[in-house]
Amino acid sequence: MALRRYSLVGTGNAGEGNVNALTGQNSKTAMPVTKEREGADSASAAIVRDTGPYSARNTSKGALIEEAYRVFTALGRGESVEQVREQVLRGTLLSQRSRENRERIWTSIHGRYLVPATPWLTSLLAGTSSSGPHSREFVSLLYLLYALRDHLTFDFVTHVLWAKGHQSRLVISRNDVLDLLNEAAPRQPQIERWTESTRTKLAGSILTALRDFDILEGQQKKTLAQPVLPLSTAAALLRVLAVEGCRGRQAIEDVTWRLFLLTEQEVAATLAKLAQEGRIRFEKAGATVVLETPLEWEQRP
Repeated sequence: MALRRYSLVGTGNAGEGNVNALTGQNSKTAMPVTKEREGADSASAAIVRDTGPYSARNTSKGALIEEAYRVFTALGRGESVEQVREQVLRGTLLSQRSRENRERIWTSIHGRYLVPATPWLTSLLAGTSSSGPHSREFVSLLYLLYALRDHLTFDFVTHVLWAKGHQSRLVISRNDVLDLLNEAAPRQPQIERWTESTRTKLAGSILTALRDFDILEGQQKKTLAQPVLPLSTAAALLRVLAVEGCRGRQAIEDVTWRLFLLTEQEVAATLAKLAQEGRIRFEKAGATVVLETPLEWEQRP
């Protein structure tokens, strides 16, 4: 396996200063804004990650884990995306009675989990589905894509839930999502056009999805859980960062690891485990990081 080497010397910690660098705001302001990573190619950065304005597209359907499992199991049998789509719409793959409902489910699954520009992610999900619909490997990979493909969910987890976890404020409610929307509204005028009902449904649906993904616990009263990051999903996350242009210490400090509530030290320990398995080369001594990832990770499909 050919590896590409990146060595970067950095100073400081990945904590509050890194959040400020991302948001361009002081530590008293929790509301993030989008900023492209230095050195990242904008076209490649947009392959997976949603960097656009917040969207209300996830106002229903939750995580759709069972439905996604059936779709990726069929893809794992060698069927094409178009063949699977036809089975979904005909009702032979999904059990929902209404064709309209099946169409909505397919649209959601396709938008969240089937990224045409990254066939390696589709293949990985199809292969991981063999471990079962509720396996940590399959569910965590679905969650990674769900959050990367929805800017609002990504910001909610990596800023709001992250902050609550460090403040030991573990109870989560719809108001936490609504507060984030209110803070973003002056910069994102489309939010002001959403009805109160739409905002409330959107907040509830995101919390339900996060519960389905084992990020939250509880039916009515939801609390923050400690998510598990399998090495296969960690490798996928690192590959996304490599495509986006993260190098060396940048890869450790990247805010995306907060989707699994990991600290910088926990990220380094995870990369060390990947290195032990021979998937990457990783060394860290103080502020110096050496990271080698497979060359094929950055090759366009």
